Amino acid sequence: MTAKEKLLAMLDGTKPVSVINGWEPFEFMMNPVTIAVSPQAPGMTLVDAWGVHMSWPLGQPGVMPVEGEYVVCPDVEKWREVLKKPDVANMQFDWEPFKGQQAAARAQGKLSLTLVPVGNFELLRNITGFENCLMNLVAEPEIMKEMVDLIVDYRMECYKQICENLAPDVLFQHDDWGAKTSMFMSPDTWREIFKPGYKRLYEYLHEQGVLIMHHSDSFLEPLIEDMEEIGIDIWQGVLPQNDIVDIQSRLKGNMIMMGGIDAAKVDFPDATEETVRAEVRRVCSTYIPGGHFIPSPTAGGPGSLNGHIDPIIADEIARFAAEFGE
Repeated sequence: MTAKEKLLAMLDGTKPVSVINGWEPFEFMMNPVTIAVSPQAPGMTLVDAWGVHMSWPLGQPGVMPVEGEYVVCPDVEKWREVLKKPDVANMQFDWEPFKGQQAAARAQGKLSLTLVPVGNFELLRNITGFENCLMNLVAEPEIMKEMVDLIVDYRMECYKQICENLAPDVLFQHDDWGAKTSMFMSPDTWREIFKPGYKRLYEYLHEQGVLIMHHSDSFLEPLIEDMEEIGIDIWQGVLPQNDIVDIQSRLKGNMIMMGGIDAAKVDFPDATEETVRAEVRRVCSTYIPGGHFIPSPTAGGPGSLNGHIDPIIADEIARFAAEFGE
């Protein structure tokens, strides 16, 4: 079986236990909507469609909002006066280069996967400031829910542009809902403020025949059944601080987990081959037999921060696959 066939068989349950080597089934590609509304570039600070200043220092894995005087809406009681939803529905984009990339990916037997970073919580956090956001989720839940509803409407416009013009096989949505050992908010707060919007968005994607990969390298044990309910097909970035074996038994095959390789143990400049192989072997031997699991680093995309470890990771997964009989 090809990696794509293995993944589809894992999703429909015909072959739940299989060895897939990280991002092997997918061709990672951008789209013009993401490039326009969430511009990002290493070493630069760029302003997104909402007016948020996003900085990407060299040597860091990704962007973070610039706070202080640059916070777009520090006083959430005035959000209606301050925020203006970007009119994505009426934006014009050049889709042809991306359609060409997608056709080439499919010709190679890959699933086309396109990125939508900065999810609903992250965008709310960026607009209001991190500390303000967390405090107001407790102090002003109704206002925050209204702001999230506006963000969901905006996100739906992004999704519709992507689906109607590109129709990718997989949409890769980022949104971190917690830190390494805890969530950023209570599970009930997440369910009240963020779950309804994601359920609406992901139902739309499934209606379009698009698979949903959701990145959240967070502790999310309390939300597993909720994540299944809103329609996530693949939870990417699963940290080993989650009890992955227990989650596998809870899910009963209804969602694939992808990740498990602890970046803190392997993704640093002087990581040794022995250390990397030991961590990859731990992940493969512990989680693959439980089914519906893809071993990979937990970063939100292909490739590690320290790229010398990537060939070692891929080779050790391949060795495990050979021993596993695949």
